[in-house]
Amino acid sequence: MKKIIFIISAVLSVFSLVACKDKKNGANDKPVTLAMAESNPSDSISAWIDQAFVEKAAELSKGTIKIELHTGGILGDNTSVMKVMTQPNSKIHIARVSPAALVAYGCEKHELLDIPFTFVSREHFWNFALSDTAQTILNEPYEKKIGIKGLFFAEEGFRHFFSTSKLNGVSDFKGHTIRSAGNSIMKEIITSLQGDPVAVSFSELYSSLQTGIVEIAEQPIANYLSNHFNKIAPYMILDGHQLGVTEVVISSQVWDSLSASQQKALIEAGKYAGEYCSKVSQEAENKSRLTLKEEGVQFVEVSDKSEWQAACADVIKGASQTNPKLYKEITDLAK
Repeated sequence: MKKIIFIISAVLSVFSLVACKDKKNGANDKPVTLAMAESNPSDSISAWIDQAFVEKAAELSKGTIKIELHTGGILGDNTSVMKVMTQPNSKIHIARVSPAALVAYGCEKHELLDIPFTFVSREHFWNFALSDTAQTILNEPYEKKIGIKGLFFAEEGFRHFFSTSKLNGVSDFKGHTIRSAGNSIMKEIITSLQGDPVAVSFSELYSSLQTGIVEIAEQPIANYLSNHFNKIAPYMILDGHQLGVTEVVISSQVWDSLSASQQKALIEAGKYAGEYCSKVSQEAENKSRLTLKEEGVQFVEVSDKSEWQAACADVIKGASQTNPKLYKEITDLAK
């Protein structure tokens, strides 16, 4: 009898070890299909980065995570996507959004990334994106229980103003209508330049420039080209007032439903996509700029940004004081 009990015990132990090993390796992970929203076209830098993330997530999860990428704003712009994702049982599970989209939900730390002239170079940004400081900001929406978790940061290049008539400097913004995405920082930047902020969704920006609702807007160079804004607003001044920081987020409900191995796959896929971004973003921007010049876009260089920084001084001071210690951590990473 003792011999039988010993044999049964040994067999159960083996099964237990196999089960633990399978769980650790994700062998029993439940397959999931997730919808991902992207507001830019499929030929944009953002969409390329999304695709790198999608493919790596499938590979690292051994095919248990399938992400269906919807580009071109088919699922909505940042504002509408966030409204859907923060609700239970959202039909949108992952999205690339701007940090400003999260500020509206009480994520004050995210606003630090929109402060003008914070990042002095791409190298500065990537020092930040791979730091513990970045993780603190990525974790903010999850900790605040708004229904969203940050996965990783990326960038689209420095943002510049473009317009339907030539801009030569700060004084040329006075009295002109300028597109605002609705976040307070952008409104303050426009006001500091003595422009008139007009809230226009990204999906309506092209037609708003066509009809004269707005005369000036801003985008990174590659996005300016991929969205064909140069066709109706062929002037760009290279002021670089902000870096186009973007963030890929996932529904907290979906995140919590995934296995540990699937969560790890998404985190690692995010790191991979970030590394991919750091390699292709500058190159894509350089190519876009050459194409835009060939298509007749007139660029105005800004060799000295002191006038711009002075105009935005109150914006920088006011916004950075909401979390001065964390903001200093970000700016110190330029060193």
